[in-house]
Formats: sequence, C-alpha cells, structure tokens
Amino acid sequence: MKFGITIPHYHQFPSKKAITRVAQKAEELNYDSIWVTDHIGIPKPYVARFGEVFYEPLMVLSYLTAITHQIPLGTSVIILPYRNPLFLAKTLATADQLSDGRIICGFGVGWCKEEFDALGVPFEKRGSLSNESLQILKEIWTSEDPKFQGKYFQFSDIKFLPKPVQKPHPPIWIGGKSEGALRRAAEFGDVWHPTFLTPSEAKQMVQQFREIAAKKGRDAEKIPVALRAQLQIHRKPEPHSGKYPLVGPTSQIIENLHKYREAGISYLVLDLFYGVPELISETLDSMLATMEQLAEIKNHL
Repeated sequence: MKFGITIPHYHQFPSKKAITRVAQKAEELNYDSIWVTDHIGIPKPYVARFGEVFYEPLMVLSYLTAITHQIPLGTSVIILPYRNPLFLAKTLATADQLSDGRIICGFGVGWCKEEFDALGVPFEKRGSLSNESLQILKEIWTSEDPKFQGKYFQFSDIKFLPKPVQKPHPPIWIGGKSEGALRRAAEFGDVWHPTFLTPSEAKQMVQQFREIAAKKGRDAEKIPVALRAQLQIHRKPEPHSGKYPLVGPTSQIIENLHKYREAGISYLVLDLFYGVPELISETLDSMLATMEQLAEIKNHL
C-alpha cells in the first residue's frame, strides 16, 4: 500500500513554513506523494471547515516543484469547472516539466454551490463541463495539432507547448464517490480517488466501481483505488474508537489498514490536520510527529 500526505496550505496553520516543512519531511521519510487541495473563495458558512486562509493550489504545486526533488506531487482534487481547461492544461504541463515528471492530476466536479455562484460558473452544468475539460486535457497533452468542438469549448489552429514529461500524460485521478463520479472515473481515470470510506464501505464501493468499469470495457482490476482519509495516531493503548477507522491507537490503525487493503484500496492520501473534529487541535509539530510515527508503521506492514 502507498501513502500520500496532504499539505497544510489551508485550515488551522497555513503558511510557507508549514508547506515547506511538511513537504520536505514527506520526501525525507520516503512517502509516496504529497497533495494540494482546491478552493478559491471560501463562502462564510464554510470558513470554520476550511479556515480563512487558503493558498491557491496550483501556485503551491509550483512551489513544491522547487523545494522537493523526487516525491510525486498531486492535486486532491482540482475542481475542473473552476478554471478554463486550456489554462489548466498549460499549468499542469508546465508543472510536470518543472518537476521532471512528478505531477499527479486529481480532478473533481465540485460540490459547493455558493463558490460556483461566486465564480460565475453554472453549478447545474458542472458534470458536463468537467467531462469536456477532461477530453480537452487529454487532447491538448497528446496531440501535436490539438482541436476540440464541444458544447462549451471550441478551439483549433493553436500551438500548445510544453507537453508534459509523462507520456501519454500525467496520471489522472478522478475524485468522488457518487454514481456519476464512478462513471467518470471508469471512463477517464487512471485511478479512482474516493474520500472518507470505512473499510466495509470501501469494499462495497470498489466492487461497484469495478462493475461499472467493466461495462465500459476497462480492465477494472488494473484501475487502482486511492482513498483519501483522516489519520491521527493515539499514543495510549485505548480501546478502538470505531468512529473513524484511522483515528485511534496504533493497533486500530494497523488493523484497519489491512482491512482497507483487503477491500481493494492500494493507496491512501492522508489528512493529518483536517477533516474530522479530532484533528482541529493538531499543530505543525504534532503533524510532523505523526508523519514519523506512520513512517514506522508503514515500514512494517
């Protein structure tokens, strides 16, 4: 099983210092990836959830290309309708060049209607906008003479360079766990990237995803499933809490890591500072300490 760490560029301690220390510690400890998250304007009802400060993820991704050397850099996830797909293709291709081919492109359709409204993007069209964007990204990244005629976007006779280092393009992870997200992952994705599933939920949904992928002619067994989840390691040998699979004592976490693997999860992208109330008290120092502890655990799985 592989492990990625989300970067604290939002929530309770976003800063250049936090971004730098977590990224470099993850590389030092041989984690498999580090991840940025996407919001542009935080509607007031969600400030308590995300924090007032939210560094722009593509800018953070660019910064990460300069302060790390080998660790893969991912987006979990970029909301496709928030940005013009040609701009997004150019930005991610540039990042892949600057990082020597280390970018992982996680995408989603979005859920926060208030943010869509603030950006002037039609919320009810987010699925179809996202599907066109995914087609455009692949076209631009792989074609020497890219062109596209869709409902929302049309272009031709343009030169698009640089291309990504990775061929045919950086890996595309499709986020979400709705039926639409499963279909989108089966059609466009190299990896399906759901969030916040228990091991039993994961087992059921992985099977559902594989059935959908098979109907679309994909070899479902060859499409990895990478789950985003919260982690907090309790030092006392307390009883298993059961509320959150990876929030509790080491024994609970190891047990549930095995259950996730048995359910078909081969990759975990972990939030150590955000996502459940238990993590609100985390600091940069405690997050770094958790990364040290998890590194020991994963080396013995």
